[in-house]
Order: sequence, then structure tokens, then C-alpha cells
Amino acid sequence: MSTPAQLLEPLTKPSATADTVSAAVQGFNQQAQASASSIGDFLWDAFNAVFKVVGHTPPERQGRLVEFLAQLRGVTATDADGKALKHEDGEVWGDLPTFGWVARDLWNFDPTEPSATAQERSKWENWSSFLAQLTARSAVAGNDPFDFSLFALWALRDALEEDRGLASEPAVRLAALWVRFAGERLRKLSADAHTLQGNMGTPGGKYGERGWKGFNEDRWRAWADELKAAQAKMKSDETVQGAAKLMDEL
Repeated sequence: MSTPAQLLEPLTKPSATADTVSAAVQGFNQQAQASASSIGDFLWDAFNAVFKVVGHTPPERQGRLVEFLAQLRGVTATDADGKALKHEDGEVWGDLPTFGWVARDLWNFDPTEPSATAQERSKWENWSSFLAQLTARSAVAGNDPFDFSLFALWALRDALEEDRGLASEPAVRLAALWVRFAGERLRKLSADAHTLQGNMGTPGGKYGERGWKGFNEDRWRAWADELKAAQAKMKSDETVQGAAKLMDEL
């Protein structure tokens, strides 16, 4: 039997088709149903496999992986009695139970870490691009398992609200990728003044007096100004250049 990672690898190839996506969805669902008695362990391993494959897949080849998760959510895994499989009050696969936990577990990296390797930085950029594309597809209201806008806010805060000089350039690239792939969604959250619980949305050191608690117009303007300043310093970085231009247009 193929592992989850082996089911996903064909989706990263230029030759991948809609049938390739359907085959991966079917394979994941069959394995979930075969693992009904230990569904939690299976989901943890399966979603870690998703991030493993995404980690070495550049954004321009992630489209089929995004389609895979979108189609997977339309499938309901069942047990031997035909009842929908559930884990932690979430239905498999519609609620993608534990997917967000796996993402949060992996999001313990520091893009400004000077000892980070090129391979690690590439992985972080691929992960960020993927979750940004999911966020762009997420529902505006409700608890959508595709909504990782909190991760976007963290990326923008770390890159644009702290004073780290050249060390912040890798962080700026991550922030730019969030803008590139989920800019319209982030702009709407800002226009709607979407607040976050507790201290999750508090500002970074440069803007500590602003009292921000999430997304808002003032913060969006600050991000746009900071990204424009970074753009002037990173003139050869097309990702940053494009994101700065997009923020001006949104």
C-alpha cells in the first residue's frame, strides 16, 4: 500500500491532471477508512505527509495539492457501519480534523535565524505559499479549516512591525508571499476590522502603542508603508516588488 506521501508526490509533477487529484483523494479516503480504529494517528501522519510534500514543492507547482485538499473536504470517510468518521468533534474529511494542529506544530521556526539553511528557508516559503492559497479559498465567516489568516498576521507582524534590519529580509519574503497569494482576503479582513482573541493580534515593537488586536485599516496602511520601504532595499526581489505593488492596488 502506498504511503500518504507517495499518493501525493504525483500531484507535484507538471503532468498531473484532474484524474491524478482524484486518485490521491480516493487513496487517502481508503486509508482513513482502513484506519478507523486509530483515525487520530492516521490523520496526524497523513497531514504531516502533506506538509512534507509541500515543503519541497514551489508555489507554481502547488495548484494540484491545493485542489487535492479542496476535493478531499468534499468526501466523507465512513466506518464499517457506514457512519461518518469523526475525530475531536470534526468530521473526516470535511472539517480536516488535526490539519490545523499539524500546521501550528510545524510553525515554530524563526525566519530571521541566521543559521537557517537555504533548504529550510525554501521549505518555509513553500509552506507559507500553500497556506496562503488555502486561506484565499476560505469562507469569510465561520470556522473554516482553510483559514490561516492568523499565520498571515504573524508573518506580516514579524516582518514589518519589528526593527531587525537586514536580518528581516527572509521574514519580508514570507510576508510578501502571504500578500501575493491571500492579499484580497487579508485586505477584506482589514476593512472589516477583524479582531483576534487575547494577545494573538497585538502589534510588534515598532507599533506597540497602537493597541491593535487584529486586522484593521490603520495596520494595513502601516504594512503597506513598511513593505514599500523594504521594496526600496530589496530591488532585485521580484516577490517583494510584486507584493508591494499589490498592496497599493488593493
